[in-house]
Amino acid sequence: MKKAVIFFALLFFAFSFAPVYAQHKVRAKGMATVQKNFVDIARSKALDEAQRNAVEKAVGVMITSTTNVENFQVKMDRILSESKGFITSYNIISEKRNGDNYEVEIEAEISAGRLRDKMTAINLIMERKSKPRVMLVFAGQTNSDAVAEAAMSRYFMEQGFKVVDAHTVKKNKDYERLQDAAEQKVISGIAHRYGAEVIIICNVDAASNPFKINDVEMNHNKVVISGKIINGDNGGLITTGSEQKAAPGMKGDFKKLTDEVATKLARNLVDNVLESWSSELANTITVKLVVSGLNSYSDLQEFKSLLSEEVKGFKSANQRYYSRGKVELDLEIEGDAQAVAHDVEQITVKNKKMKVLEISPNRVEAVLLR
Repeated sequence: MKKAVIFFALLFFAFSFAPVYAQHKVRAKGMATVQKNFVDIARSKALDEAQRNAVEKAVGVMITSTTNVENFQVKMDRILSESKGFITSYNIISEKRNGDNYEVEIEAEISAGRLRDKMTAINLIMERKSKPRVMLVFAGQTNSDAVAEAAMSRYFMEQGFKVVDAHTVKKNKDYERLQDAAEQKVISGIAHRYGAEVIIICNVDAASNPFKINDVEMNHNKVVISGKIINGDNGGLITTGSEQKAAPGMKGDFKKLTDEVATKLARNLVDNVLESWSSELANTITVKLVVSGLNSYSDLQEFKSLLSEEVKGFKSANQRYYSRGKVELDLEIEGDAQAVAHDVEQITVKNKKMKVLEISPNRVEAVLLR
């Protein structure tokens, strides 16, 4: 009897404190082309589009009804990529084949609470990463490179990222060395100079291949764009991606294809970066700590021992170098660079205080005052 009472008490608490999300009804339409008379496939695609449109309506209302419309596009894109997860149920209001198209209208029950939770999570990621600045680096200097650079810059700015002026960066004598992701010190040095937390190194490959249909000569145009996202603070690789598209057209007419492929690659890279940052913020991350003013080896040893005591979430410290009173450490921590900076300023070495000079999402620079 006692066990039964405990069991029902636990059930009561479980249901009492489980999140209860408000439901929001939205009507939306979807349409898809019927190809080769495959009606079932077109119907399925139309339903998918209707569900996506229903969630898009709900997100639009939520964002525009608040004063904070920052990161609108990044929220929309991230949420729509998993739109079905926010629909608890739906009813088909009408459906019909209209010529070569299949049309569906649904009324969907949207979980408003889940949507708000997701938007809040995206906001937190962008805020804790301090609205990162992006530097785009393209290996080539063709028209296709210029089109891809413009398309990706536009997309990243729409997502709430700040883009470092490409023309200024290209004047740097080390610009070409940026294209080699192995040059970690060069990458982090240039990124630091121009205030970029993220560097995206891209390569565009565009080719036209002739072919004939009934003695009519045509061209098969293909564009492939690959990209590597590098952490500007430490030169480490965050993620990679590649997109391509081909279509018949005039020889060398790559502009439209390049714009589409570049935008798609940028979208996927943003998704991958947000996933990576989300994981970082939830788990252990690496923060580069650079400290000067440690004028003796005993100062260095005392400072390193105090780090493990004073920095919350401290896991380990890997010393990269020490020279002329300056040390560079890679800290493995649970937290972020802001928290590291705060805790480092609380440290005193032989009655001398620390002063933080600079903070970026994965890097902290400080000096031991005399």
